[in-house]
Amino acid sequence: MFLEDNQVSDTASYNALLEGCCNAGKFPEAYILLETMSERNIADRYSWNILIRWLCENEEIGKAYELLGKMMKFSFNLDHVTFSALVVGNCRMCKYEDAMVLFRRNCSRSWVLDFTSYSELVGGLCDIQNCHDAVEVFSYMSSKRHPLHFFSFFKLIKCVCDVEQIGKAIRLWQLAYHCGTSCCIATHTTIMRVLSKSGKAKDLLVVLSRMLIDGCNFGVETYCILIHSMSKENRVNECVLFFNMMVNEGLIPDTDTLFDQLSFIAKHSQLCMISSAIDKLVSESENLNPAIYGLLITGLWKDGKKHEAHRLLDLMLENGWLPDATTHKLLIGSDVEEGRDQQILVFDHSSVQDAVSNILAEGLGET
Repeated sequence: MFLEDNQVSDTASYNALLEGCCNAGKFPEAYILLETMSERNIADRYSWNILIRWLCENEEIGKAYELLGKMMKFSFNLDHVTFSALVVGNCRMCKYEDAMVLFRRNCSRSWVLDFTSYSELVGGLCDIQNCHDAVEVFSYMSSKRHPLHFFSFFKLIKCVCDVEQIGKAIRLWQLAYHCGTSCCIATHTTIMRVLSKSGKAKDLLVVLSRMLIDGCNFGVETYCILIHSMSKENRVNECVLFFNMMVNEGLIPDTDTLFDQLSFIAKHSQLCMISSAIDKLVSESENLNPAIYGLLITGLWKDGKKHEAHRLLDLMLENGWLPDATTHKLLIGSDVEEGRDQQILVFDHSSVQDAVSNILAEGLGET
């Protein structure tokens, strides 16, 4: 071996070779090398930890404990690196009770887990719905200013929210910022969803403010939660604001949700405040159906925006859709009242039923 041939006795060099063997999946060679190092009295605790970690990561927890026993015979005690490795090994074998025993022993020495071990432990505990222990781990590690992987933190927040402990979720969310834990969109959305269901609009806006300060991107569900919550509070101006922001970013909810949002805005005669968003929806979205077109046409007509209403009617008919009875009646009544006698629509798609012409003639004043 190169190191022996050159009479190298530097432990760090051998440890680098140990890591290389393990990373290449050559554990038998690594084990032989460790034995050689031990015989030459150049192995240190980290040398043993390298192999123990590899065994734990590869779900060989039994062999890891055997190697740990040999390590202790050489008078090397466990350190936080050893505990971190064993925690990973137990987590990957779904032995979370054993992992928690190790974690608490680690805490009793005021040590911390490494990033991977910490994240796997919290994530695994949440997978089995053990929120209590997951919160315990997060609280301790956060007190030491150690960040958690963003996906494990999402699991933690979801686990806590699933048992409707929104107050605790908010406290954990606030704690995350102090220890450098990042929050993904799903984490914010999970908290906001529960706050919305609980009718806590003010707390919802606090979360929103934090997201804006941190420059977080919003997803379509984030906007939908905000709009739904504001509509329950009858805050139409905020609904209009969030709706415009959502559509301008190219985020379009499903058809049913879109209908509900537009219904609320139309009910408060505020469709004129989302005219640009309506144009974008009409030109780009595939989520519009006859019901939404009818809602927009009726709402705009009642708000005195008859030109815009006629334009949407044109587009609706081009899609081969007929107005519903309510929209039809509104158009007829308005045109009769105004005595209109002009052609509003020029339409030549042959695939549309002949009934379209009759509706146009009756509803828009043609003879």
